[in-house]
Amino acid sequence: MEGENRDLLSVPEKKTAGNWAVENVLNPMVNAGPLAVYNTAADLVNLPTVHLHTAEAQPYSANWFVQGVSHGLGAAVPFMIAGAGAKYAMNKASETAIGATIKPLLTSNTAHMVTGAMAFSALQKPDENHTRFGNAMGAGLGFLVFSGGNALAKDMSTLGKVLTLPAVGFAGGATMAEASQLFSNGKLASKDEVLQSAVQGMAMNSVMGAAGEFARRHEAKVDKAQADYALRKLQQIQEQEGPDTAILLKNDKGVLAKVPTDINRLIAESRDYSDWVKQNKVQYPTIEEFAKMSKDDIAKRGFLHPDLHNLENIGDLIEALKDRKPRPLPDAKVVASEVREAVKHMPKAAPKGDLILGEWNMEFLDASKAKYFAETYKEVVPRHHLLFVIEADKGGLAQIAKDNAGYRSEISPANSRGQAVGFLINERLKINGTKSYAEVADINNIPDLRPAFRLDFTDTASGKDASAVVVHLKSMRGGPEQTAPVRAAQAAVLAQVLGPNFKGIVGGDFNTFLERSKDMDPLVKAGFKLLNPNDTNSTQAMGGRLDGFYVKGMEGFSDPSTIPFWKNKLITRGLSDHALVTTRLKTGT
Repeated sequence: MEGENRDLLSVPEKKTAGNWAVENVLNPMVNAGPLAVYNTAADLVNLPTVHLHTAEAQPYSANWFVQGVSHGLGAAVPFMIAGAGAKYAMNKASETAIGATIKPLLTSNTAHMVTGAMAFSALQKPDENHTRFGNAMGAGLGFLVFSGGNALAKDMSTLGKVLTLPAVGFAGGATMAEASQLFSNGKLASKDEVLQSAVQGMAMNSVMGAAGEFARRHEAKVDKAQADYALRKLQQIQEQEGPDTAILLKNDKGVLAKVPTDINRLIAESRDYSDWVKQNKVQYPTIEEFAKMSKDDIAKRGFLHPDLHNLENIGDLIEALKDRKPRPLPDAKVVASEVREAVKHMPKAAPKGDLILGEWNMEFLDASKAKYFAETYKEVVPRHHLLFVIEADKGGLAQIAKDNAGYRSEISPANSRGQAVGFLINERLKINGTKSYAEVADINNIPDLRPAFRLDFTDTASGKDASAVVVHLKSMRGGPEQTAPVRAAQAAVLAQVLGPNFKGIVGGDFNTFLERSKDMDPLVKAGFKLLNPNDTNSTQAMGGRLDGFYVKGMEGFSDPSTIPFWKNKLITRGLSDHALVTTRLKTGT
């Protein structure tokens, strides 16, 4: 009995439609599905293997094609199970110290499916003239074709998916047959084998693609339901226990944990800071005026004099600027020269090629500041197709756009401090619409929070549509732990208003330590991924990685680079207390 094949159904003497369906549809499907799993395990432990009887079919006959389709439909099940098993194991591995170094690979859906397919194929007993290694390589390469083609179909219409998934499966199945034979004995597969495998792949990928689409839609519904629940729960808690309570989404199951926060103190501190900003609003001089100004003249304008030669390092400068002391006013000509040197390695934004996206908190940008540092902004802006701008007002951003040919500006409503968020947009990008999300600024009655602002655009070089959202979340004024629930609530609201089908990038000043805090968990749970999650470079003069990008539904972004201008003692934080953060998106143009 050892290793014996049992034929459970013999060919009946009388042919009927039911018998035809069993022998050409049901049995091939079961053989390739549940019995394939059983037979693989049985072969490994020397138990009898079982195969249901299928009708003999001549190559290219109707029965031959029907059996190929049935086989492919059945085979989808064990391969999906194998992929799920690989996903579980690789995700667990990514949580280890060693796995964390290759986490993007270990958490890749493509890697899960390819690894699972290779493992399952290697475990199956090979047919004549094939090897386990050859079968594993064939399955791996075939599933790479599936993954690449399905990624292209992901955002297509239903009709597009219906047409594309089988075609991708056909190509992947043919790849499996040729690669399996080639890696097994160095020969090419016969035309019959290639076509049969292609037909099987066509059916298999159609099933797996449909299952993946169903899973994505189900997950999106679950995410939306959890976000809706979060908002309802927040409202209930506040209604029952007053505004001195906030919530934080903390775990993988979406259960809400209540975190006490002294909201009244945060409200008072926010109002106090807003009053201070309004009372100490500065007016930048012109470059010509600056050349004639004395130290007293600069101080009367609300600035710290740029004569910093007595300060030994940037730490001394930062210490001097604590307790809301005036910001320094460096020489604009010197700043432009130093920034030019700092960004000279960055290419200019081109009509074709990769898209360059940047993010910069310009620290209370208004028209006077835009004019004073005009030459500096002319060094930075043209090196980006899209610049996410934080802490700007309408006049300041419009002035920069005016000074840089080929750019236009779009901006959200500002708070009472003049802090809005917006974009500087290269003419390569066609603007399809904008939207301000005031809901993100409406948390626990805390004044002067900032809205999120969305830009929908088309890259005219590649023809691809995308969306960008710029944010400036609650500051840590009041303490990181006390303010964390507010940012978490803002993140939950943002995930809800963007919806499950959002495709694009969210960038800005998140005012939390992105590489280690849990404030952005609601965004992560909604499918957003932080670019370069292990980066610990500081993006703010007081320390910490506060600025960055989260991406959903898009691939091809580079790890962001950081230029902390404030560390240059000739620039100081008088230009900005935040670094310029830049990433590139591969477009294939």
